[in-house]
Amino acid sequence: MFTTKVKILVVLLLLGLVVVACGSFGPPPSCNGDVGGTADTVKFDQYFTSMQLVSQESGQPGPEGENGEQYSVGDSLVIQVESKSEVAVRACIQPRGPGEITFDQTQTLPSGEGTFPVGTFEPGDYVIRVIVDNTLVKNFPFTVK
Repeated sequence: MFTTKVKILVVLLLLGLVVVACGSFGPPPSCNGDVGGTADTVKFDQYFTSMQLVSQESGQPGPEGENGEQYSVGDSLVIQVESKSEVAVRACIQPRGPGEITFDQTQTLPSGEGTFPVGTFEPGDYVIRVIVDNTLVKNFPFTVK
């Protein structure tokens, strides 16, 4: 039989292993502590008619994959926007899993059609968080292969 002290030691060691293991599988870095989760569709509709992630070269979205649209290494990506009025838009791009935020910029888009270039990416899974007035209005998950 184990003594109480040995049981406590075993439990503490197991908890320590769980904490270490979970640290490497924790949530991705945050664009902002208040931004994330489900997009606010009411706020989106207030400012935008449409928005999509496309390849700058083709003007088309990538084919749908398991983790969102798929693009190739070297594809330059842009967010195409149809806005109802001039609006400051922040795009923050996070890896899906551990890693650093790869892009975080704000651009003022005019009323009507506009584009927000976000660049090229290394292979991996990402999510673009589109933010207006510190409110998430759109998520674009995508993969680069």
